[in-house]
Amino acid sequence: MEKRVWHNFVLVWIPLILVYACANMGMPKGGPKDKSAPVIVKSDPAPNQLNYKENKIRITFNEFIIPDELNDKFIVSPPTTKKPLFKTKGKTFIVDLNEKLLPNTTYSLDFKDGIVDNNEKNKYRDLRLAFSTGPTLDSLRIVGFVRDAFTLEPMKGCYVLLYRGNSDTLIYKTRPDFVGKTNTLGFFAISNLPADSFRLYAMSDIDNNLKYTAGVDSIAFLAGRIKPTAEFQPQRDTLVSGSDTLVVLGKTRFYPDPVNFSLFFEKGFDLSLDKYERISRKAVNLTFTGSTADTFNVELLNFQPKGNWNLIEKSRNSDTLRIWITDSLVYKRDTLALKLSYLQQDSLGAFYTTKDTVKLYLPEELANKSEKNRHKERKKIVVEPKSVELTSNLGSILDPYRDIAVESPEPIASFDSTKVKLFVRQDTTYVEIEPRIRPDSTNGRRFRVSYPWAFDSNYRLTIDSTALVTIYGLYAKTFKTDFKTQEEEHYGKIVFSVSNVKGPTLIQILDNGKEEKPVKELRIDKDQVVTIPFLDPKKYLMKAVFDRNNNGKWDSGSLDDQIEPEEVCYYLGVIKVRSNWDSQDNWTLPNPLTFRKIIVDAELEAEKLVKKKKGPPKKSSLF
Repeated sequence: MEKRVWHNFVLVWIPLILVYACANMGMPKGGPKDKSAPVIVKSDPAPNQLNYKENKIRITFNEFIIPDELNDKFIVSPPTTKKPLFKTKGKTFIVDLNEKLLPNTTYSLDFKDGIVDNNEKNKYRDLRLAFSTGPTLDSLRIVGFVRDAFTLEPMKGCYVLLYRGNSDTLIYKTRPDFVGKTNTLGFFAISNLPADSFRLYAMSDIDNNLKYTAGVDSIAFLAGRIKPTAEFQPQRDTLVSGSDTLVVLGKTRFYPDPVNFSLFFEKGFDLSLDKYERISRKAVNLTFTGSTADTFNVELLNFQPKGNWNLIEKSRNSDTLRIWITDSLVYKRDTLALKLSYLQQDSLGAFYTTKDTVKLYLPEELANKSEKNRHKERKKIVVEPKSVELTSNLGSILDPYRDIAVESPEPIASFDSTKVKLFVRQDTTYVEIEPRIRPDSTNGRRFRVSYPWAFDSNYRLTIDSTALVTIYGLYAKTFKTDFKTQEEEHYGKIVFSVSNVKGPTLIQILDNGKEEKPVKELRIDKDQVVTIPFLDPKKYLMKAVFDRNNNGKWDSGSLDDQIEPEEVCYYLGVIKVRSNWDSQDNWTLPNPLTFRKIIVDAELEAEKLVKKKKGPPKKSSLF
């Protein structure tokens, strides 16, 4: 019996143990990761095929592929009126152009990097296919770049449009004869063009109809017409050994040279209400798409107040309005119905008055708060009189070249500047000094305190509670703050000798960030040494705006008037400002303008070079 049990144990468990042991010898490993793009096996039509009559294109690859955002990337030129359809069948990708093709026409299909393999998503880059529906294949091209007119940043996904016609209204009403689209570098290439002349435009095409919509799309244009050409340039310096035959090599040079578009947004008079909000019981915010200067009026529909019931505060550009409700019978209402009137312009340029009716509801949290207040009143709880709290731009350190800005949260009804006091510390005591106090030019709730501040000095600002009263009869809380001015050694200075100045030019110092916020600006109109003092120690960019109309600002262009936006250029290096140090250099403004924005940060490049020389960190021998 014992022998039989042992025999059964050997027959059942030993094989299982052996299998388990074998299974744990090591996990199977896959092969190397596929990093190769898919390969085209064949296409129908073949590249540059003539007399192709179908409207479907089939491209077969060596592996399974899928489209990757191809609807946004794919371009067919000449453009079709219907949207192309895409599908896959096995390893074949099919493009259905969805309409009958034009006779005797060369078509160019640009897929960019919109096709990837199914497994690793490796991209097939710059895939293009051309064919002709007739007996000849057009082979000319126009290439170039589209960049933002003000920042010179490359514009991705913009359309470049070619028209055979010469009418100024073509871009508004007609689809282009040929079209291309920019990549991430702002580069476009429109290939397989006929020997013809064209008018060229570039635009953003927000509404995706290949027509320009003013006030929606950004636009760029080239003056005159462009005719693409090609020229074979031979090279005869190669001789076949052992033969009397001279082998002529060469290349085809295409014209024109790469063209450059400066894309701008055309400022038209297209005024409309963009956003409205009741931010408190006493205030309503209205945001418009443009300036409402001298065109705005507001009426209250659901209540008839006695006399004036509001005060309107406008932003610097008059595109944002804050309506302060001064009548308590009005602002106590939870719902306000307003009729807004402002000027609009029709397609012929004639002005007319348009009207909007809006309803504004008190925010829920404020409505709930009002209920609590009414509950307190019923319990006869005495609520102490309220006051407003002033705010300022002061921190612990003040830049000596700046003013102090003090702001009230509500419009000011009366202001007594004699109750604003400024002191400077001398030894251990504060001595009163006389500042200059004036209203802010852009904000009626703000006033400014200025003084010829000394470096590295201590000051005190006090504002008495009776210095101002708001339109709601509220006094300000007493304001008192101590602050210090920055040390002179903290700042650096930019000193540049600027040459080749051809006219009014704005030199701008910009923050070295993505938004390029302006830090300082000055105007020059001749070659001179430019000095920009009192700069915080950090990195900056420098930019020149060629102010053609001498109005002190950059101006956009006009398509109808064929006015291009004012040109800009950048100093092609990051400027590092150090404390108590002058950053000096020469800057010759380019003529003609270089369409470039390749700004080199020398410090970062040096750090990269050091890291490259050191190589990757060595592994410890202990592990």
